[in-house]
Amino acid sequence: MKAKELLKNSIERLDRAGIDGSRFIVRLLFRELLSLSDSEIIVGTTEIPVRLCLSMDCAIERLIDGEPLDYVIGRRNFLGVRLKVNTSVLIPRPETEELAQMVIDRERGSTVFADVATGSGAIACALASHLSHSHVLASDLSLAALEVAMENAAGNGLNNISFYHGNNLAALENSLEEIEVIISNPPYIKTFMLKSLDRQVAGYEPILALDGGSDGLDFYRDFFELLPEGKRVYLEIAEYSVEGLSDLAASLKGYEYSFEKDFYGSYRFMLLRPAADH
Repeated sequence: MKAKELLKNSIERLDRAGIDGSRFIVRLLFRELLSLSDSEIIVGTTEIPVRLCLSMDCAIERLIDGEPLDYVIGRRNFLGVRLKVNTSVLIPRPETEELAQMVIDRERGSTVFADVATGSGAIACALASHLSHSHVLASDLSLAALEVAMENAAGNGLNNISFYHGNNLAALENSLEEIEVIISNPPYIKTFMLKSLDRQVAGYEPILALDGGSDGLDFYRDFFELLPEGKRVYLEIAEYSVEGLSDLAASLKGYEYSFEKDFYGSYRFMLLRPAADH
């Protein structure tokens, strides 16, 4: 089948399924799955082998069934790092890119970082890539997620990341003293809210990485209990958790904290600093 015909058929199938942006999506699939250049897509005369036509057919069906585009493609770009993603890990969000960029910009003089609940390794890989002098310790409770994260580190040629299996800061208890900066995008959705999530999220992304407990604060509660003094901390949060997090942080010794908004104007980040760190 010629590329032009496959392109037309694929767009029509997505249109019939009511999926917005069908032309953009199919062109992206052509680039990612068929390795066609933009010019080859425009000309449309390339003969597509049967096996690749079948791959496209499968990809279109998965999209029609509601699977997220990033899982169908199997890859995601994150601050210049190419990531493998599958249903064992969350798809990195723009807000998490903003968090990672914040750390990169503000912590260029730091050397040892920790990415707690690393998932796909997006934050860890971005830090290790942009701050090549650094050593990043990345941990996760999910072994399946750690496997993806390790693949992503290897695939991007990053040798300055160490991986640890375990829950929250307990996974790094033997290395906490040397860590200067701690970053985390943890589970923070209230349990009762999970059922109202978009089916692309609830039906495919790992609940372990989403469910923050009845009040959305389970991870942070354990994190603050184990947090030693003297660290600089960057946390992704939900705006509805600001009050609860403020209450939790009030009992922390030796820390001051603040909240910052994301580019959508929502409070999305909690930052903690040693009280004497001006």
